[in-house]
Amino acid sequence: MTLRERAALAEKAARAAGEMLLAHPHTPARHKAENDFVTEFDVKSEELIRGILLAACPEDGFYGEEEGGSEQAASRWIVDPIDGTSNFYKGEKLYTISIAYEQNSEMVAGCVFCPPTNELFLGVKGEGATLNGSPIHVSEEAVTRNAYLHMSFCHRSKENNARVIRLLPEICQSFSDLRRSGSAAYDLCSVADGRCEGFFELGLHLYDIAAGAVILREAGGLLTAWNDAENPLETGNVLATNGRIHERLKELLNK
Repeated sequence: MTLRERAALAEKAARAAGEMLLAHPHTPARHKAENDFVTEFDVKSEELIRGILLAACPEDGFYGEEEGGSEQAASRWIVDPIDGTSNFYKGEKLYTISIAYEQNSEMVAGCVFCPPTNELFLGVKGEGATLNGSPIHVSEEAVTRNAYLHMSFCHRSKENNARVIRLLPEICQSFSDLRRSGSAAYDLCSVADGRCEGFFELGLHLYDIAAGAVILREAGGLLTAWNDAENPLETGNVLATNGRIHERLKELLNK
């Protein structure tokens, strides 16, 4: 199966899960950890996606947020069945289904689907990125004072939260505006689509980042950690931009 065919399979799985989630709004949630929630449909979404992907590709590994799986494999799917669970159970419209395909330790295909808005982002290595079938590209904006940023308050970690709060005054004075969606996958796709120029967050997990990272790269964007000594896919300390404001934002984040 080609990468393009796997991307189409990811889309099929994401749309099937999205249809199920749309039929169950305002589902009650329980605490998974401090400031972290899960619903029964996080698990059901992951089970549905796993079934579709592995029925077509039984040779592949699978790693999901809720039930884990293949920590390492020559090829595997990496899935966040609901990225933005708080948005989902509160009835907010920005939650996503994130499906990435990893081959020989490289993310080579990514699908991010936002069911309430019917936005389907796809990225395939060497083939570019699309939104509902139309090509997308990062913003050309290079003036930081005109640039928009997406971000997170990193509320699940007191240390990371304090670090971000300390940085906000100067970032707010240096850029046009800050926004928070509640879904890291959607934030990465927003940079890829040129809706904003950058996104930063600390302490994410691989399943939060993997699919969006492919889409961003294929749209011409840049993804690094906050400092050059780290791999963002390993530490989860993510700085994603259109490339043109990257160094300035990185400078501010490391003050």
